[in-house]
Amino acid sequence: MASRRLTVALACMAWLAGAGTTVRAQSAAASMQVSADVSDIQISIASVGQLRFGDVIPGTPHTIDPTVSPDAGKFEILGARRAEFTLSLTLPTLLRAGAGPFSIPIGFGATAGCYYARDRQNQCNTWDPGTVLTGRIRPTPPPNNTFYVWLGGTVAPSPTQVPGVYSAVVTASVAYTGN
Repeated sequence: MASRRLTVALACMAWLAGAGTTVRAQSAAASMQVSADVSDIQISIASVGQLRFGDVIPGTPHTIDPTVSPDAGKFEILGARRAEFTLSLTLPTLLRAGAGPFSIPIGFGATAGCYYARDRQNQCNTWDPGTVLTGRIRPTPPPNNTFYVWLGGTVAPSPTQVPGVYSAVVTASVAYTGN
């Protein structure tokens, strides 16, 4: 019984100790400004250098290295600062001599493409130009909102290749990704 009285006494004391304390719910709030700068800069691409194999010898393949050769083709992409884009190239498989039947095979290997955000070919990163490239425009205002792509490749004239000027077209397409 003494233990029951002690328990009741302790319970009463605990109740009295907390009787003057009011517990209230707490809350906090914060806000932030949200903004977006809408750019009116359309993405564009221009060929600023042709892929030139020059004189080739029948029966001897000739390769242009996109990382160092001044004969590599070159595209310049302009767009909104920091905008992500994709680049797709339509690559030929043959160079043709006019409308005639004569042709030279042309190939673009896994390192025939090269890209960099600045016009620094010797620092570019290689990629397979047969695949889609995803890049990002530099975070600088015009005219430095750029991205550069170089293109090399290999032609393989046959030992009996007919002399002449052979050519083809590479088509480049760019589009913003929205990222």
